[in-house]
Amino acid sequence: MNENKVIETQIPNYLIEKWQNIVDLLADVLAVPSAIITRVYPPEIEVVRSARSSQNPYKSGDRVLMARHYCEAVVAKKQKLQVTFAPEDPVWNTAPEIDYGMVAYLGYPICWTNGDMFGTICAIDNKKNDFGSRYEKMLGQFKEVIEAHLMLMEKNEALEKALAEVKKLRGLLPICSFCKKIRNDKGYWSQIEDYIEEHSEASFSHSICRECAKKHYPEFDLYDE
Repeated sequence: MNENKVIETQIPNYLIEKWQNIVDLLADVLAVPSAIITRVYPPEIEVVRSARSSQNPYKSGDRVLMARHYCEAVVAKKQKLQVTFAPEDPVWNTAPEIDYGMVAYLGYPICWTNGDMFGTICAIDNKKNDFGSRYEKMLGQFKEVIEAHLMLMEKNEALEKALAEVKKLRGLLPICSFCKKIRNDKGYWSQIEDYIEEHSEASFSHSICRECAKKHYPEFDLYDE
């Protein structure tokens, strides 16, 4: 996925609401102060949805540089990360989250259908937490749900684009009985190939049919008899 698509693709409101319900449920079931869904905008990462908890230091819309944050490792390696207690972990004892009191982490990557990174889904705790396989499976299931949402969103966009292209050439086209030019919406006449190229993804190459070859170039054998 190119950088422009990463920037331009907007998540519809109905999905944002579903994602809010997911992080609220995660925080409640896992009994942690923070559960979030993020999106990467290299070199930054944004909190798309954050659990509505009084102890959650992260707010929806927050954006920070991916510098030694837990989620950065998930994005970089495209794999699950679990940190049981960061202050005692030599890899994570300087993580910025510790300054917020967030010392335990469980996160999974979220990917677009082509495998490019979208962001992460994670649970973050302010106390030591090994989470356990039950909660790992739960978080993994929600990761798959969100990736399914992204797939449906992309399919809907492709369908809407296809329908828009089809609609461009629907209806009656005013065409000249003699020269075969088509009148456009502004009242101007244009060559039929110009009109179709403007209103669809079709393009033209020119040749001569058998009848016209005989009529206009009788001296040449353009078609083998």
